[in-house]
Amino acid sequence: MILLLIIIFGILLIIVKYILPTFIRYLQLKKDYQNISFLPFSSIPFVGNLHLIDHRPYIFFQLMCRLSHECQIKEKGIFCLWYSLSPVLYICSANGLETFINNSKQLIKSFDYIFLQPWLKTGLVTSNNDKWRTRRRLITPSFHNTELLHGYMHIFNEQSFILADRFNKYSEQSYKTHDLYPCISACTLDIIAEAATGTHLKAQLDGEHNDFVQATVRIGDIINKRLRSPWLWPSCIFNRLPIGREHTKLLNILHSFSRKIIEERLVTFNAKQMINNDDDDDKKCTHRLVFLDCLLTQMQEKKLSFDDIHEEVDTFMFAGHDTTAAAINFFCYLMGCYPDIQSKVHTEMDMIFENDRNRPCTIEDIEQMTYLDCVIKECMRILPPVPFISREAQTDFIYRNQIVRKGTTVSIFIYGIHHDESVFPNPKTFDPERFLDNSFNQNQHSHYAFIPFSAGSRNCIGQRFAGLEERVVLSTLFRQFIFRSTQTIDQLHLSMDVILRPHVPIQMFIERRSL
Repeated sequence: MILLLIIIFGILLIIVKYILPTFIRYLQLKKDYQNISFLPFSSIPFVGNLHLIDHRPYIFFQLMCRLSHECQIKEKGIFCLWYSLSPVLYICSANGLETFINNSKQLIKSFDYIFLQPWLKTGLVTSNNDKWRTRRRLITPSFHNTELLHGYMHIFNEQSFILADRFNKYSEQSYKTHDLYPCISACTLDIIAEAATGTHLKAQLDGEHNDFVQATVRIGDIINKRLRSPWLWPSCIFNRLPIGREHTKLLNILHSFSRKIIEERLVTFNAKQMINNDDDDDKKCTHRLVFLDCLLTQMQEKKLSFDDIHEEVDTFMFAGHDTTAAAINFFCYLMGCYPDIQSKVHTEMDMIFENDRNRPCTIEDIEQMTYLDCVIKECMRILPPVPFISREAQTDFIYRNQIVRKGTTVSIFIYGIHHDESVFPNPKTFDPERFLDNSFNQNQHSHYAFIPFSAGSRNCIGQRFAGLEERVVLSTLFRQFIFRSTQTIDQLHLSMDVILRPHVPIQMFIERRSL
């Protein structure tokens, strides 16, 4: 009898402490968000909109685009999807976005970033509060060091020429199409590996089957599937399923890769420190600094541990290679869709490099790439490599007359913002001149209408590095090749993975330009 009373009391305690508050909050939020919930709720209690969320990621992305367009037409700028009892708000308009994205109190990443933590731990992308502020403060100087960034130009050029050599072999097979992404991804991986860690990875020489590249793509697929499947959220269930076991194997590949890089660089770093501490100036050596050296210096000063460095290197390797590879791949694809624009890019490259197809690109060259700069921006508007970012509201706030409650997941739908007709007329039309002569800023649009690198204090720390890298690679490729696309954007079946990916690989023809 006593045991029965204890069980009943325990059940009542769980109901009162957990279930009842959750249900009360659900009713309150359902009332608060009723005007921005555009999809019908399931007739099954507590399912929300889950019954309308297709397991195919490209179908879900199409739903997101449709809802984004619908709420822009209604001038709301925000819509809500219900994942069972939990609402996620998607902001798809720059108008009023500053109240959230630039608010120093709204810096906490949302719940879904938990699924990146097995891979990236709590590095710069996934950490919050004091840890994020400390890391950002320690790491920012390295990414804003102009001399250090300019010192990477030789890496960008060297790897770009290797990529061009691989493309040249494709151009000899002008009768067939090619998926360029594996080659581009290997190139950006080699660049970030050498620039961030000093490691000559030689992924481009491995052909199209680099374990790290394949593991990065596949783990992104798994994380995306887990995000859209609440029944996979509990680790005790996920880890016991085949997909969870595959996830563990991929993590071992990724973590072993980065740990080996750090250990090898640490040996070199310590050896050079010993030589430089020697009183004999003739023995002292100079070596090219990389980002990892800056972190190892922080470890020497006991500001970072080995594990701290490990999670930041994992973050560098992911954020510094996959997103840039996607941007370059989309650029080549869009140029293949718009031969008139591609011709103008060719003309600018020929003028800057005086028809020299083999000269390394310099900082002075990049400063003259005014048209290429506009085309890059338009490519990142049409197909932003990072289609959304999410945070958890830390306080109640108002977005365009809509109350957003504390604790709600707020996703900034960058893709939707970049296709807002009120800012970008005919948003599906590829028009680089939107950004020519600073006309975009002169039109008095919100500063947050174009945010391929996010915005505010949690913006992309490596955007200057990525900008230089992309311009060197593209200037090398477009001096030598002509690209022709074979698919429309709709035929790519775009998917919101960790980054924006084509569900159907992009197939292109490559031709070598005549002299």
